Amino acid sequence: MFEWIPGNAYSSIVTLYPNNFTLNNTAASYFADVRWCCIGLDKKSLKIAIKPITKREIDLNLVPLDQLHKVSVGKGYARISNKPILDEISILIQKDCNGIKLNATFDEKERMLIIDLKESS
Repeated sequence: MFEWIPGNAYSSIVTLYPNNFTLNNTAASYFADVRWCCIGLDKKSLKIAIKPITKREIDLNLVPLDQLHKVSVGKGYARISNKPILDEISILIQKDCNGIKLNATFDEKERMLIIDLKESS
């Protein structure tokens, strides 16, 4: 009897580089209609949250402008550049962010992509 192996074609993967987060096509799909996000870091649980922010939320001043990060969407990926945050993550996980690939899940209730940094060890 065959045991079917789970695929990764529909997995959300975020790759940490020294200067940016790169989201694969599946993870980027949550950011297809937005160009801004907020990034949160929970140092206790070692989790990162990336929350898509709509133009309407910006227009209604629901998010302080100094908390916004630009999302660049390309064919099959999205990129969020922020070296200071990645430097902080690198110190936190005691590892260089040189192409670290991590699984991510989208929390539908909170409307944010969650990345567990504990997977990096």
